[in-house]
Amino acid sequence: MTLSPSWAFSGQAVDGVGDAHLTPGIHYRVLVGPLLGLPVLPLAVSRTSLGQEAKGYTRRDVVWVDSRRRILTPPFTVAPDNPVTAYFPAGHVCCWASVEGRSESGPAGLLVEGVVATPYGDAPVARRGAAPYHVYASHLERVVVSGKGVVSGLAWLPADVVTGTDKFRTAPLPTRSGARYAGPDDGMDQGLGRVKTGAPQRYGMHEYPAATDPFSCPYADPAKEYDRVKALIPEPEKSLDRLVNDLSAPQWLLSATEAVVDENGDTLGGSERPLLIDLYQGAVDPGIARWLGFLDVDDLAPPLGTVMAYLVEGLFAPDWAALAQARLDPGPEVHDGAAAVHAIAQRAPELAQYADRVGQMDTRPFVRLHMILAVTAGHPLDPPGALELAAPVPGGWLPTTAPNAERELVIGLDRLVPAAGLASAMAQPAGGTLAERNPELPPERRLLLTARDGTTSGLLAERGVGEQDGTWQLSQADWFGRWSKAERTDFSGADRPRPPRPVFTLTVRPPALTTPPQAGPLAGTLRVEVSVPPVSGLPAGGRLLQSLKLVVGGVQTVHPITAAETMVVEVPGPALAPTATGVVTVTALWTDSAGADSDPAEPKQATFHDPRPPERVTVVPTLAYTARPDATGRARATLRWTPGPGQAAYRVFVADESTLGGKLADVAAGVVAAGDAGQAPAAAQAATLLAALRAAPDAPARGAVWDANRHLLPRRWWRQLTAEPVLRPASGQAVFTHDVSGSLTVLTLFRIVSVSPASVEADFRTSPLLPRAVPNLLVPPMPSVEVEPLADAARLTLTVPVGPTPAARYRIRRATATTETTLMPVVAEGVLPAVPFTVVDTGLKPWLRYHWRAEVQGPPAPGGGPAGEWSAASPAVAANIMPPGPPAAVTDVTVTAEAAGARVRFRHPGPLTGGATAGYVVDVYRALPGEALRLFTTLPGHPRPADGWFDVPDPGGATGTLYRVVVTDPIGRASQPSDPQEVP
Repeated sequence: MTLSPSWAFSGQAVDGVGDAHLTPGIHYRVLVGPLLGLPVLPLAVSRTSLGQEAKGYTRRDVVWVDSRRRILTPPFTVAPDNPVTAYFPAGHVCCWASVEGRSESGPAGLLVEGVVATPYGDAPVARRGAAPYHVYASHLERVVVSGKGVVSGLAWLPADVVTGTDKFRTAPLPTRSGARYAGPDDGMDQGLGRVKTGAPQRYGMHEYPAATDPFSCPYADPAKEYDRVKALIPEPEKSLDRLVNDLSAPQWLLSATEAVVDENGDTLGGSERPLLIDLYQGAVDPGIARWLGFLDVDDLAPPLGTVMAYLVEGLFAPDWAALAQARLDPGPEVHDGAAAVHAIAQRAPELAQYADRVGQMDTRPFVRLHMILAVTAGHPLDPPGALELAAPVPGGWLPTTAPNAERELVIGLDRLVPAAGLASAMAQPAGGTLAERNPELPPERRLLLTARDGTTSGLLAERGVGEQDGTWQLSQADWFGRWSKAERTDFSGADRPRPPRPVFTLTVRPPALTTPPQAGPLAGTLRVEVSVPPVSGLPAGGRLLQSLKLVVGGVQTVHPITAAETMVVEVPGPALAPTATGVVTVTALWTDSAGADSDPAEPKQATFHDPRPPERVTVVPTLAYTARPDATGRARATLRWTPGPGQAAYRVFVADESTLGGKLADVAAGVVAAGDAGQAPAAAQAATLLAALRAAPDAPARGAVWDANRHLLPRRWWRQLTAEPVLRPASGQAVFTHDVSGSLTVLTLFRIVSVSPASVEADFRTSPLLPRAVPNLLVPPMPSVEVEPLADAARLTLTVPVGPTPAARYRIRRATATTETTLMPVVAEGVLPAVPFTVVDTGLKPWLRYHWRAEVQGPPAPGGGPAGEWSAASPAVAANIMPPGPPAAVTDVTVTAEAAGARVRFRHPGPLTGGATAGYVVDVYRALPGEALRLFTTLPGHPRPADGWFDVPDPGGATGTLYRVVVTDPIGRASQPSDPQEVP
């Protein structure tokens, strides 16, 4: 027989004396770890009396350590800020302890707590705040003394000294024998018998919220407890049956799939429910614990102060693999189940009958465990203390259907006892009547609640709380069914969610037009379609919608909610002038039944376009010409026009005379193409138009005929050039270009149709028609030139051969250094009279060789079209220009004597420029006294001196020296010598 570790098999006993709920007697509670599984056969309970305060069995060897880690020796004083802990010797299990001491007067007397360690920290499982300071449980690990008083010692009871116990009773599971369990056939009856025997004397505080303490609860009939538990056990009974008989997995891994449903009963999915954990969780209810055999009462009434010891022994088939993985050792393995049963039967003979059945089970090896539950008669442990409540925290609104609103509140709980069952009641508004919050099951009875997390602290979530403020009352029960006093806290109300933002669409309907269209401002209609959210689509906690506030262009209107899925509201749009555009901004808000508005919907804009057509394009319809054909043979037609009112864009159409003429000819002949019916002109109209075109003398006249009859030419005869309309320019004229064949000899006709901002076109038939022609006439023949030089001019004779294009104008180019046409400037041009034609080129300079070339131009295109083309330049002709005779003699010859000789000065009437020759020379002859004339010096004729005087100094000129001057031109012709002049 092995003393169980606390995690596997533990428990506690308490005397019910003086408790409001427990029946008289000693109540003992058993706790079994999930990895251990259910007992293989009924638990065996034996008992013995250890006498007054277990004297003769106790020890006193403990170590006292205060909160400051100082080791103390009794006697010592305990202060409120310095609790003291007693540590037991290692390797021993304490099941009962008595602290010897006294409390000092005042509210802070001594408090003794028996403590065990848990994964969440130390937890007090036994508490006593009055003498005698006895605390007890199967596995006390430490004893903590707090408060204010003096401690003089401690006596403690080792569990291993309790051996000689007497047969008392067994605790079978409420089921029959199965694959994992051997027990009596009346296990169910015995379980319900335990329920009735241990039934509480009063209803629990979770069923009577008006009760503020346990003694305020009304008395209960034991039969009521029997009925309550019997109504609860069908589901646990099924779980127990499967746990006993299903060998597919260890007991703690067996589970059942439960359907998850919403508030309407619709299945949302499934949830796995571990059967064993669920069964143990249900045992928080003392009635279920009694039914299972984990809680029972001994009606023995020992003398006051007597310590009773209960030895509880069980045989289990644990999940050894899971224990090894968790590094837990419950005790030595037992492979002979039958022998183990016979050993247990020494204290419970009735169990011997199950030895063979256990020995044949496939669930071995087993483990045989026991524990000691000691209790002091007449000195029960303190009942649960009042809970310490934190401020409730809102947890959000729950998914309910409006107008209902429920929210979740979460409250933090402190000073919880182990496996506490909770009673919850609320009043809304605060100060109102408290109502139970524990689930009702079975009818008119309530289930206990449990907290989440922690050991001595945890959280409780309450759903279904209304929007008002309120009072929350909570109390706790320990695993025996003893209740604490009620504790209350208030919580604030919550604002319910505002309605959702509306979702809407906008549709613009233009105003109806008459024929002809109205002239004044017109207003269209704005259709607003708002999706009405279904009640199920409103926010959790929200109220029902009452009305829609629609804001159009800053003006708000209110519209009651309708039952339709979509609300439709129509409002007039802005009054617009012809072709004008207006923009309206729209938003909306829902208003709920309490008058709360939603956030405004995302604003949307609706654009209204007046549907009336814009004014026609105004453009002069006379014939114009394209640019001259380029090197690729294409000629560019450029259309320009000034935008008018209401015109946002333009569409351009094109046709040529050949195409339109062919269609008119078909119509005149009675042939109407498919689609032309009702649109093409009548046959007579077509014939008349063709006759007018044939009678037109030239292209401008034909263009005028087409424009005058443009209303007869349907749109389908024209090709649209603008896949996307030409947008109105921000400023200036609108421009559109289109390339046509440069060889066209017929007119190309364009139509410009204005488009409003609403994409409404002006009337096509009355839109302007613009004729365009290609200036592709042939150039005139190349002329020829003859030249006759004159003294300072040249007589040019121009001759032009006869060709298809007559010459209308001429121009003559002249140059001295080149015959390249583009480098020769034009020196004469004008209208060409009859040929041959003579023109005199004047202002020529002598001694230069001049070159001439001539070009002639054809006449301009009809109707003010571009000027004709210029012909190729004629072959170059040349002539030299020179004076007809020798140069003139010099004038004003003067000779003056100077100190150093003589000086000769003279002038010449001409420029003496030599042009392209070597130039003029001026020879000065001198005759010294008694000598003949000889050449004295030669001067260049150009450049002429700045003042016009030639100045010749002669250092050797003496009195009586004669001088004469002669000018010679570039070809050697000499002027008359000047008169002789003598040095005075």
